[in-house]
Amino acid sequence: MVTIAERFRTQAARHPDRIALAEDGAVRSYAELLADAEAFAGGLARAGVREGELVGIAGERSAAFVTAVVGTVLAGAGYVPLNPAYPASRLGRIVTKAGLRLVVRTGDGPAPDTAAVPAPARLVTAAEVRNESDGGATPAVPDENVPAYVMFTSGSTGEPKGVVVGQAGVIRLVCGARYAGFRAQDRIAHGAAPEFDAATLEIWGALLNGAALHIAGPETMARPALYGAFLRRERITFAWLTAPLFHRMTDHDPGMFAGLRTLITGGDVVSPRHASRVLGHCPGLDLYNGYGPTENTTFTTVHRVTRPVPEPIPIGAAIEGTALFVCDDRGDPVPDGVEGELWVGGTGVARGYLNDPALTAARFRDGRYRTGDRVTRDTAGVLHFHGRADQQVKIAGNLVEPAEVTAALRTLPQVRRAHTTARRDAAGEAQLTAYAVTDGTGAAPLRSALARLLPGYLRPAHLLILDELPLGPSGKVDNARLPVPAEAAEETPDEGVPALPRLWAAALGCRTEDLTPDSDFFDVGGDSLKLARLLDLIDRRMGRSLRFADAYAASTLRGMARRLADAPAAVPAIPAGTGPTGPAHPSQRGLYTLWQAGPASLAYNIPVRIDFDGPVDPERLRAALRTLVHRHDALRTRLFVDATGLRQQVLDEAEPECETVPPGDPATELAGFVRPFDPAVPPLLRARLAGPRLYLDLHHLIADGVSVRVLVQQLLELHEGVAAARPAVRWLDAAAWCAERATRDHNHWLGRLDGMPGAGTFVTDLPRPPRPGDTGARERRDPVAASLLTRVARSHRTTPFVVLLAAYATTLLRTGGLTGLVIGVPMHGRSHPDLADTVGMFVTTVPIPVRTTPGMRLAELVAGLDAEHRRALDRQHFAFDDLAAARGGRPGTRNPLFDAFLALQNMDIYAFAAGNLSARLELLPTGSPRFDLNLQAHDRPDRLVVDLEYATDLYAPDSATHLLDAVLAAVEELDTAPDGPVLRSAAAPDHADEADFDFGAMQ
Repeated sequence: MVTIAERFRTQAARHPDRIALAEDGAVRSYAELLADAEAFAGGLARAGVREGELVGIAGERSAAFVTAVVGTVLAGAGYVPLNPAYPASRLGRIVTKAGLRLVVRTGDGPAPDTAAVPAPARLVTAAEVRNESDGGATPAVPDENVPAYVMFTSGSTGEPKGVVVGQAGVIRLVCGARYAGFRAQDRIAHGAAPEFDAATLEIWGALLNGAALHIAGPETMARPALYGAFLRRERITFAWLTAPLFHRMTDHDPGMFAGLRTLITGGDVVSPRHASRVLGHCPGLDLYNGYGPTENTTFTTVHRVTRPVPEPIPIGAAIEGTALFVCDDRGDPVPDGVEGELWVGGTGVARGYLNDPALTAARFRDGRYRTGDRVTRDTAGVLHFHGRADQQVKIAGNLVEPAEVTAALRTLPQVRRAHTTARRDAAGEAQLTAYAVTDGTGAAPLRSALARLLPGYLRPAHLLILDELPLGPSGKVDNARLPVPAEAAEETPDEGVPALPRLWAAALGCRTEDLTPDSDFFDVGGDSLKLARLLDLIDRRMGRSLRFADAYAASTLRGMARRLADAPAAVPAIPAGTGPTGPAHPSQRGLYTLWQAGPASLAYNIPVRIDFDGPVDPERLRAALRTLVHRHDALRTRLFVDATGLRQQVLDEAEPECETVPPGDPATELAGFVRPFDPAVPPLLRARLAGPRLYLDLHHLIADGVSVRVLVQQLLELHEGVAAARPAVRWLDAAAWCAERATRDHNHWLGRLDGMPGAGTFVTDLPRPPRPGDTGARERRDPVAASLLTRVARSHRTTPFVVLLAAYATTLLRTGGLTGLVIGVPMHGRSHPDLADTVGMFVTTVPIPVRTTPGMRLAELVAGLDAEHRRALDRQHFAFDDLAAARGGRPGTRNPLFDAFLALQNMDIYAFAAGNLSARLELLPTGSPRFDLNLQAHDRPDRLVVDLEYATDLYAPDSATHLLDAVLAAVEELDTAPDGPVLRSAAAPDHADEADFDFGAMQ
């Protein structure tokens, strides 16, 4: 059998430059992940980790955690995921039971309590492990007998039990799995907690198939609005959600899944009503109900859910490598249609429970595992779920033994007797209710004590104090006579109760009178999901926005009220307007002025070439283009000027031009295609098909880079028959919303630019003409060392973009003899989460001031520009034309604020896939310069390409060659000599003369 390590190495060799991990805008290629994981593996070996040993990995969901997991596997060891937020006593029992000698802490999250890592185990950081590596050969790849991981689940005695999962189970789950259909082009969401077995599906489903793993933070996973924005922003194609999370997300926005290819939900009973709503809003989505215990490697069965949705939804048929047995109490098969207990066999079955032979013998027999789930199988081989044979229940996707809560309560000296049951609330979600007979102690102290013993998902939602537990004739607790906890409080009860306690009661399912100013949210039954609901309620009912970090830092009612006093206002939804006309977006105004000055210019055309990897049907392509124009109103927009200024009107219909020419030389195919647009005559989009190539040309007035990405992806989907939802916000409403905010940051930029030189500062080869010319050229470096850029960014604790900005600024300062300048950089301008898929022109060009001081070092320049860039990200609401008018500008300049422009095109606009069709995109030069100097870095899936576009009326080719090479050399200098000076000699005056000046002659 091919092992996990071998399969991962194969993918890294096959796709070294493809994105493997993405987190908070930072990406890591397969080559980079492999190098980092090998360094980690080498460090483990140097630390004495032997093949087949178990290594604890403690951390939150992150790229660092995934790297440690991969490195552990490469080292020939098995990993044990540990949640550092778990109570120290529980972690300590897991560490002891697993016999761990090494526990590695990843990331910057909370560290486990030292009591959680009892001797002889040792707690180290991931950085310490990597530093142990000597850079030598990675240990030999383990054979298939080495466990992949051990995952600990709830135990009825109060002791967590460790499920030992073999490598064959993981391979069977994600490699060649028809139910998932993983592809190298997939973008897979990683939202499961690392200690939850769904993380196995996400992590290895991506990394063993050459796909990209996109990591969602805890707040993103808990708040539906943020999760929907994450799906759109990261263009996720595959995701898994527990049934409760799926229900919450659907209640918020059933259309948020429209961009996905596959969504799997499960881990509990899936609501047919929610499934039906999602399928109604997302007709192109493959929705599956997935079922399976941890003991059978995540999934046992899946069922494709289609409309009309059956009630209840079946749990489905066996996935690959799985055998199903519906048995009676003796383990003998029962006929189809007869209810029995499900036993499972195949390569996914775990090896048993770690160091627990008695429990292993009770649940595993002859290579089969008895699940405890009651099912029937119909004649088509589809399973239908009927409940548990025992008291176990799924809470937040975790299989929970209520008896473990009872066992924890019984350890408390104040508790005389205890009992725990599971009930479903009004939304159908399982909740634990605990009952205790005490020495007079109330519920609050018991909750605090349980928080030190149990992880969040095991803490009861309700804890009731009784005088006695009701007993039945057999002496056992009579569940029917136990009091039912009060239903969740209304969101708007008694007028006299302040808003925040009312919302706490609504989120917690308690009464407001049970709360005091010092009540701690997590001590009175709160968890991360309930906190997310509370923050959403605060958002809607109080108009304030709190982050998870705020709520965790002030978790009492009194503390949260204080935080709310200073909390920013919540971002309201963009209002939907009526009528076909509206104001122009602020970014359109400057572009329209430029068009008026040069109607024949091609500077702001956006031509692209799309190379298809499969056959395309011309008629389907034309139909897809027509659908796009109908779907996105920016494409049907005409611009005009009236007494109020520039406005736009959306026409009911607009027919896109789509011609067909014989395939041949690309230059011939393109001849006569890129030509001026008239903003009064939509659509500002045309197409030309030449065999396996499609050319598109749009005008920047109605599209930006994100728009191109949306349009090309949807073009492929429509060609392949994949339906997609309309954008959440129409272009007219988005433009009006942005126009209302256009002056918010105007004064900020006036202040930041005070004293800075404007355009015309930088030296030129040729005298600047009275009017800028319309001819430009391009100098290209293909490929550029992307790994160097990433390494420099890490060493300076910044982003690759800021590294490029610093290298560009250094080169311009040195070449022009300047001590300060301004560089224009683009900002996406989509500051509302609902604008992710709206086609239109949102990009704002931000003027970044570059200031130097005598003796400034390169590292200082990087730090200063990093701070400037971060400030700029929060200051995008201004009208560039108004700022330019306020600052003035020298005659003959293309831009009144700066000479040099920099953009890093890292929006994944170069590779697309839908159905059986994939395509590559190439941005084409127009030959008309937008700026005097325009540095464009293209972060393609397989390489980094850097272009310097320049105005030929100002600069000679040799000068462009010298300048581009100097920028790339400056990147290396930031790596090798960060303490070197920015300026190497005395600087000339800030405003250089426009004399004839040849960069190419400079040494």
